[in-house]
Amino acid sequence: MYSDSLKEGFSMGLRSRLEIEYKGMFFSALFYLVASVANLIILGVYDLRLFHIAFLAVLSLIAAFGLYRLQRWSLWLVVSLFFIATTNIAFMLNISIANYTANADLSNLLAIIAWTVYLILTWIATVYVAAKRKNLK
Repeated sequence: MYSDSLKEGFSMGLRSRLEIEYKGMFFSALFYLVASVANLIILGVYDLRLFHIAFLAVLSLIAAFGLYRLQRWSLWLVVSLFFIATTNIAFMLNISIANYTANADLSNLLAIIAWTVYLILTWIATVYVAAKRKNLK
């Protein structure tokens, strides 16, 4: 019984500290933040000269901030990121599938799965933000 009230107090305290007004927008912002960090990791692991990955990471980070603050301009950034990320992911999926057909190993299969999940989550986040654009200030 004590642990339930402690959990409830912690979650309410965390929620009030984060000022989460709309959970869906918060999770969309969290998705773009995670996508930004993942793109920065990819940038660091593979090659720092991959300008398009750096560009995608910076735009995703800005979109995460805008969605967290419920800014109206973040809608346009999310829509732009939809096209940019979809194009980037399509190229990366093409490369991953070509690598998998040439060398069918687990790492290539995991890359295909990761890019596919990223693509689907990008589409879901974009549709959600566009549908709930009235919540943006």
